[in-house]
Amino acid sequence: MFLRIIGQSLKVRYKRILLAIAAVLMGASVAAALLNVYFSLNDKVGRELKNYGANIVVNPKNNALQLEMDGVNYTPVAERQYLDEAEIYKVKKIFWKYNIVGFNPYLDTVVQVQGQNVTLTGTWFDKEIAVPQEAYKTVAAGMKTVAPWWQVEGSSIAADDRQHVIMGAALAERFRVKPGDNIEFTYNQQRRTMQVAGIVNTGGAEDSQIYANLAVVQALLGLPNKYSQLKVSALITPDDALAKRNPETMTAKEYERWYCTPYMDSITLQIDEVLKNGQAKPIQQIAQAENKFLAKMNLLMLLVTVMALLAAALGVMTTMTTTVLERRKEIGILKAIGVEIQQVALLFLGEAAAIGLVGGIGGYAAGIGLAKFIGQSVFNAQITPDIQVLPLTISIAIAVALLGSSLPVWRATRIEPVVVLRGE
Repeated sequence: MFLRIIGQSLKVRYKRILLAIAAVLMGASVAAALLNVYFSLNDKVGRELKNYGANIVVNPKNNALQLEMDGVNYTPVAERQYLDEAEIYKVKKIFWKYNIVGFNPYLDTVVQVQGQNVTLTGTWFDKEIAVPQEAYKTVAAGMKTVAPWWQVEGSSIAADDRQHVIMGAALAERFRVKPGDNIEFTYNQQRRTMQVAGIVNTGGAEDSQIYANLAVVQALLGLPNKYSQLKVSALITPDDALAKRNPETMTAKEYERWYCTPYMDSITLQIDEVLKNGQAKPIQQIAQAENKFLAKMNLLMLLVTVMALLAAALGVMTTMTTTVLERRKEIGILKAIGVEIQQVALLFLGEAAAIGLVGGIGGYAAGIGLAKFIGQSVFNAQITPDIQVLPLTISIAIAVALLGSSLPVWRATRIEPVVVLRGE
């Protein structure tokens, strides 16, 4: 009987109900679109931010105080601690291994070029490394994964190339070197001549260094399979109240949630757990910029969604208010024959829930198209509809319809039968 009354009411007043459904549909479509964008693009935006460099650096524990030359921090070779190259793959074995999108080792020293001190850095440029007992057999590592923004005039260096170097633009200008020229440097009375494959121009400290394959510098220093620093690019989630707490003060449940969320601190802790002799720290400038950008983007989408839903709620409120005014005598008769206030309220709330259900389903369908449009036109990325957005959208739409109906329903329950039946 209850459902039949609701169905008959919707049928008789279908034109007004369609306006309410349209209002809910518009709000729900915005919510569905931005939820799909959020679920699809949060990861993509994080990956785009990786183009600006690594956000985690791993150094050996208890290294001596660093010195600085040409804007680059380094520790004298004799006083250094080192990390083992054979263990680098372990950063892809942590809980958040799929969030590690790039990593690259470094080993630097000071050499003499034409009587001047210059930093020579050994690294990987483009390397595939094996990861035991994982679905993926190998993963990409090297400079291209942590610094894809490098602009190299000439060519890069192959993984096994020990004859070529890449020179920073400032050094190339100082020594008047171009791609294809030879460069001679001296280290501890060892002379080495290598060919310049390319010139890198970043506008930073890299412009004052020479880069060679890691094995070249390892052989020069007599440190096979060793490196002094690891840079890591990791996808992180913006810090919230839990992320800012000290893990030592957390309960077991809070710690589990913290550990299983890709916060910056939880990822650095997991790296420390697998690289026993290393100490991972965030590169503050990059990490803070990522946190702020992602947090602001999420806040912007939330505000747009809230405003759209409030507009939808106002549309429902207007429709339901008019409906209550039209049905004052009907409400008076129901109350006069003994229908309780709660049952009258449920009657109108049931209509609102039906409006929300239909509007939510339609809004989800429209939101998919809107999400694809936003992805292509704003982010230049393909948005894949997420099925978990459907129940969220329907729930939001029903909640908005009920919220918009709350004031009219309250007014309906306050109607006095004697007054309306007299025609007053």
